Amino acid sequence: MDLSIVIVNYNVKAFLSQCLDSIYASKTDFSYEVIVVDNASSDGSEDFISSHFPKVRWLANSTNVGFGRANNQGFDAARGTYTLILNPDTVLREDTIEKTLTYMHAHPEVGGLGIKGIDGSGNFLPESKRGLPTPLVALWKITGLSRIFPKSKIFARYHLGHLDPDKNHRVEILVGCFMLIPTNLLRAVGGFDPRYFMYGEDIDLSYELLKTGKENHYFAESEIIHYKGESTKRGSMNYVRMFYQAMILFAQKQFSGTSALAYKLLIYLGIYLRASLAVLARIAKSTMAPILDAGALLLALELFKNYWEQNHRYVDGGAYPTTYTYYIQGSYILLWIFGLWLSGIYHRNARTPVILRSMAITTLGIGFLYGLLPEDLRFSRALLLLGAAGGTTALFIWRLVLGILSGRTFFEKKSIRPRVLSIADIKESESIMNVVKSAGWQPAFEYTVQPPTDNQENSILELQKLVRLYGITDVIVSEKAFSNYAYMALLKALPNHVFTQRYLSELGLIVGSSSSTQTGNVLGVNHYKTADPSYLRQRRIADITAAILSWLLLPLFPIFYLMGKGHIYAAMLSKSGQLLLKNFTLVGYNAKISKEFRLPILPHPIFDISSQIPSELRNSQIEEALVTNYATQASLSTDLLKVWQWQQK
Repeated sequence: MDLSIVIVNYNVKAFLSQCLDSIYASKTDFSYEVIVVDNASSDGSEDFISSHFPKVRWLANSTNVGFGRANNQGFDAARGTYTLILNPDTVLREDTIEKTLTYMHAHPEVGGLGIKGIDGSGNFLPESKRGLPTPLVALWKITGLSRIFPKSKIFARYHLGHLDPDKNHRVEILVGCFMLIPTNLLRAVGGFDPRYFMYGEDIDLSYELLKTGKENHYFAESEIIHYKGESTKRGSMNYVRMFYQAMILFAQKQFSGTSALAYKLLIYLGIYLRASLAVLARIAKSTMAPILDAGALLLALELFKNYWEQNHRYVDGGAYPTTYTYYIQGSYILLWIFGLWLSGIYHRNARTPVILRSMAITTLGIGFLYGLLPEDLRFSRALLLLGAAGGTTALFIWRLVLGILSGRTFFEKKSIRPRVLSIADIKESESIMNVVKSAGWQPAFEYTVQPPTDNQENSILELQKLVRLYGITDVIVSEKAFSNYAYMALLKALPNHVFTQRYLSELGLIVGSSSSTQTGNVLGVNHYKTADPSYLRQRRIADITAAILSWLLLPLFPIFYLMGKGHIYAAMLSKSGQLLLKNFTLVGYNAKISKEFRLPILPHPIFDISSQIPSELRNSQIEEALVTNYATQASLSTDLLKVWQWQQK
């Protein structure tokens, strides 16, 4: 066996399928095997891969043991002279295996071989070639000088920006998505250090290879696609913590004396700098809109209070007491802000109907509470209504003004109807458009091009012209239409604003990524409402409210019993503590069902929707249809309706 290809999979069935397709499409005389180590995926990866790629050796873990440990399991099982560490979200060219193994045979001095990588839009990935992150190199990266001088031999050593990406080079650090290493050497250095869970293990392994006296090379005579999406997580505290902890581990392991101390100091500086910036950015982003909304609402309330004071209530002199000014108006503002938060506008750009609906519902709620207040605290319903109307107007005004001044939009953009070009035969083009429309797209333009039968390079030139002629925004290519070589050429030939994706006919899915800063996108997979943050926030508020009300309304239990709802009230009361602790939720499906049908996990339900299936109709197919429909269509109003209509078994 010449080559063992080791891939670690975790819930990326579509990308893994595409990766395996590219491997088995390789044109090579070298013998190879593929070993997939699965880290407890729940997306049906094993069943699909085993049935469509029977040659794959599948090693299943019962838990997610991390990237490094799982790879080491694959290394232990490898039978090839060389081992290729490969990510599942990659695509090889047909000549990749042949050319890289030929290069390794011709260069016995090489310990590890990396390769030129491009993202889902055809852009070069600079991390394909990297220098050793010494204290000085780390300093240039942390201070941003490497970004300011991207081609400097001194400042850009982290990504070796001074080296031509289209030529082979001797480098120091390889990227973990593609590392070709002699198997005996890989075992001699111990594989990946299992102390690294997600980041840094490729840097550490590359350095271990260098310590053996071997060289690491960057290979530019072939290339791969890497649908990476780490950049989308780099603003998170979790990324900052994990990445820099990995760098500290690297410093402690590989450096000593002054170098280790300097490196650790720099890394800690980077941690606190990045963490501080991330926290400040998050605080600013999450609090700016509520603070501006509160200010706008306060201004509106004050203006109408002064008007009402002088022209209606206190015409002959006097003023509203401080109780109204501070406590009543303050309560209005807090409740309005809470309603807006609950509607989700602070977690994405605002939508006009959502603001109007939220302000209206919250104002009605305040009006109800107003009627329960003592007489001396009921100042004026007119002020509440005027304040709500003026406040709502003020919410729109500051967003419009600030949007004009800053050039940003604070309102959700009107959805742009895509102009779609599909490259597929007639049958597949129909399937593509079915997937597109089932995902909620409403194409403004559809055009299909038959797959080229001869010169694919000429067809790429024709496609460029068609994209310009029809103003195409999305190109979807059947996996059968182009070779991997031609598909990569197409990615680089089309403009960056054109989103190019691939249709996987066996899965009925469309996959792609618009850039290295966007996670791989899979079209055709159910988008479950039970995973939507806005819905989950509403659901949590409902659970807490139900727990509190179940005790407050205890004197009314006889009334619920006479109404035939005693069993509902009793169930909520008995589980009120569990609702508050988030161990239970009002309505939903249980953990067994979520695992069986691969649905988002919810707390255990007091009212399990699957329990309402009549015994004579109960089977797996009906149960799956019911809970999947619920997971897709769930809403707070339907949840409350389901609880109210619950039948006692």
